[in-house]
Amino acid sequence: MAELIPFRGLVYREDLKQSMDRLTTPPYDIISKEAQEAFYKKDPNNVIRLELPIPPAPETPDRNRYTEARKEFDRMTSQGVLTVDPTPAIYPYSMTFSDPFTKKERTIRGFIARIRLEEWDKKVVYPHEKTLAGPKEDRMALFKATQASFSQIFCLYADPKGEVVKRLYEKTVPRFASTDQDGVRHALSSVTDPDTVAFVREYFSRIPLFIADGHHRYETYLAYRNARRQSARSADPSAPYEFITVFLAALDDPSLTVLPTHRLVHNVPLSRIGSLFGEKGVLKTESTYPVEKKAEFLKRLVESDPNRIVFGVVRHEPGELRIVTLEQPKEPGVRSLDSFWLQEGVLGPALGITPERVAKEDLLRYNKSADEVIGKVSAGEYPVAFLLRPSSPRVVEEVSLRGELMPQKSTYFYPKPLTGMVMTLL
Repeated sequence: MAELIPFRGLVYREDLKQSMDRLTTPPYDIISKEAQEAFYKKDPNNVIRLELPIPPAPETPDRNRYTEARKEFDRMTSQGVLTVDPTPAIYPYSMTFSDPFTKKERTIRGFIARIRLEEWDKKVVYPHEKTLAGPKEDRMALFKATQASFSQIFCLYADPKGEVVKRLYEKTVPRFASTDQDGVRHALSSVTDPDTVAFVREYFSRIPLFIADGHHRYETYLAYRNARRQSARSADPSAPYEFITVFLAALDDPSLTVLPTHRLVHNVPLSRIGSLFGEKGVLKTESTYPVEKKAEFLKRLVESDPNRIVFGVVRHEPGELRIVTLEQPKEPGVRSLDSFWLQEGVLGPALGITPERVAKEDLLRYNKSADEVIGKVSAGEYPVAFLLRPSSPRVVEEVSLRGELMPQKSTYFYPKPLTGMVMTLL
């Protein structure tokens, strides 16, 4: 199935290992403009200058965010800030964090390697989410400008006995560590032992992979690979652009955590919002809370019946919190998801917020923090928001194998590997 290979990682110079807190960032697609500017100020060699550069003003075809990334990349490599490991390796990568729900310390033990790019119809790598054109155009321009990849996509694989991680972590050589702004402790190691690498490669040759996070980048890498193939003088199956760098975590890891991504509604008439409730509304209210009792409200939401479709609703006018249900039967696959029914049963038919309109208009905002969502609606920034419950990582496997696609932002795997811990040339 998946062809997995070790690789020569592009990494920060060894004497910078104590500075990784200043040099790394979260994934580019969850970095706000304010955070982007803050990372610029942290260190002149922060990876933000490569992965998400601040565009010059004005941007022109000859001077833009992508040429800035190339310029900074050339500087860092020529100055020896970034170096390439001498020996191909698989890179164990662990993340130790406080569980958002139980507050207990947990550790995800995964690893970073490269896999051969395959089209979806090969059923080697399975998607579960729809993609949009904009993000793919942005990443394609960056890949073309830098011919490098600074982050990984997040993939899942089945390993009921935990064999792969056990073998890898027995042979690790510690490399870099960093603590992010959420207090998550990230640790990167490397494994070059031939027998261990061979075991891992053989294991993955028998199983498929499931994308947890990074659908846009995977499709962009496919397009980039095809472009490089067309410009190459001859076919080279082992060329760097034939592979993609991935962080791999086992579906069976008990520390694997999926957070819900909540929806804040914008630019929708208040009359349509009000029509959701009452005798003729599509939503049935089970309980109502004042904002001051949000802890009780959130506890009730998380503990609500998993066999029913349940949402939390936050309203500015009146200022209240509601537990509501949608009377639709849960079915296997994507129809088991609250996010599917929120889109298909509420946002689309009742509020007119269709995926087509979302792609063109400012109608929805996303946020993983329930506290922030309640605060924003209470302050009047949004008239209403919908809070979702966490889902199981296994739903990604189920939906993917059924050939279905989830609505955008249905899963938020937490935590996510940092950008800049190990990179690769394309």
